Amino acid sequence: MTRGQTVFIALLTALYLCFELAFNARLLDVVGGAPTTDQLHRIEVFGRSLSGVAVSLVVLQVLLGRRQRSGRRTPSFIAIAFWCALSGGVVYGSLQTLVEQLVATSSPSFRRASLNIVLVQRALVEGRVELDGLTDDAGLFGQPAGKAFLAQFPVMAASVDRLDEKIHDAKLTLIRRQVEQSLGGPAGYYGRYVEAVNKTQDQWRRYARMPGAGDMDDEVARRQDQAWGDYLRDLGRRGWTPSTVPGGAQDAVRRKVRQRVPVPASWDLADEATFREAVATQVRRKADRAGAQGLTVKGRRIPPGLGWPAFFAHPGVQAELRDKLHLPAGIVLQPGYRDGAAFQREVFQPLVDKIAREELTRYDAPVEDFADGRPLADRGLDAARAAIVPPVALFFSLLGAVGHLAKLSYLLLSLTVAAVPAWQARARFLWATPIAVLALVWLTLSWIDNPVTESRLYAYMRDQVRDGYAQPDGLNVRGRLLGNALHVVAVGQGYGYPVNELVRTRLLGGITYGYVPPNP
Repeated sequence: MTRGQTVFIALLTALYLCFELAFNARLLDVVGGAPTTDQLHRIEVFGRSLSGVAVSLVVLQVLLGRRQRSGRRTPSFIAIAFWCALSGGVVYGSLQTLVEQLVATSSPSFRRASLNIVLVQRALVEGRVELDGLTDDAGLFGQPAGKAFLAQFPVMAASVDRLDEKIHDAKLTLIRRQVEQSLGGPAGYYGRYVEAVNKTQDQWRRYARMPGAGDMDDEVARRQDQAWGDYLRDLGRRGWTPSTVPGGAQDAVRRKVRQRVPVPASWDLADEATFREAVATQVRRKADRAGAQGLTVKGRRIPPGLGWPAFFAHPGVQAELRDKLHLPAGIVLQPGYRDGAAFQREVFQPLVDKIAREELTRYDAPVEDFADGRPLADRGLDAARAAIVPPVALFFSLLGAVGHLAKLSYLLLSLTVAAVPAWQARARFLWATPIAVLALVWLTLSWIDNPVTESRLYAYMRDQVRDGYAQPDGLNVRGRLLGNALHVVAVGQGYGYPVNELVRTRLLGGITYGYVPPNP
């Protein structure tokens, strides 16, 4: 490439490095904080995009060098732009496919283990559990090294022998605390209870305005007198009485009466008792349809005239309230509680116990229930994604940053060599610069430690990961490489985060990459 092209590529690489380092800092905040599925998805999109840009920069450098060496000025700038866009898109899609493939091909046992491990991970983030053999630093998980460990914890813990046995005793307690948090704690759930009681009280006020049994008798008598009086007035306009209606007009009179009162088809026009009985039946049926004779709740009739305490205690009302508040069947709610402790003891804790026990059955479900097509497959896949994505994202982010740091070193060194004639004879060895930088960084991170990697727990989990890939020949190359990669990520993130966060906040104005940490 020409000097101008080299400067151009060096500037683009430096710009990319700024965004990659800033992204790495924000990524560590996300994956080291027990992220939700949505948070993981959003940060994944940015990560794949930056990886695509990284490869596009490499392709751009290669094609510009080829164009410079070509006497025909090929490839064209349009072709270069096309290949850069294509390579970036391919990398973006390939990384997405890689993650989806790792999640989709995860074993049912890994999915089940991941579900349980993510439970422990979230408890670690929230400070609700401590791990024996890690460190005594209470603020560890707010530090870069601790966040890196949290990101790797699920995939490392999945290799621990007899994991379920080791966390079984604490599992119900962790689930209970998770349920309490999801319900908003006793205070938050009390607000839902108050809202339900207020709606029930409004229902009672409407019910109290309905006529009771005595009121209904008065209403029936009033409507009977009114209907019989209307009937007599209609006949009087023609000069008739019930007993003097001509025979030829009786059917017409009877049909007209039946339009308003359900008297029998053969009703005698002078039979006042049958007329009044038909009116009473009509009024009471309408009252039943309107709920005037009482109220039906959850299929149970509430008789009229109940006061507020009796109405609230009615089995139908209690069943409806339990459904609204998702309470166990045995709980009897009160219209009010003398204090928060009574509410927590009588309502909130039984609810937490019920939900926690139901959840525990899922965490303890047989491994085969997490296989594709089985009841817990989707939940297992979500847990597997939460375990797989953080370390994979951190690895590729670290690889991209170190790789382009090596490339930037090469570009800057090539510009320096080109400016010093005495050094130009050594230019043919410049290709080794990126390799040397990568090797130096990797070896350095492999040999140094931080408080996490020095801990007894980390060493135990790392050995468990290695042993999981043990081969009969005893070499266990795959296990050692994976263990080394986990160590490099854990150490590299711990030492790199302060610099990366400085770049994010100072140079790039606090770019968030779609993630804002929750307030502590």
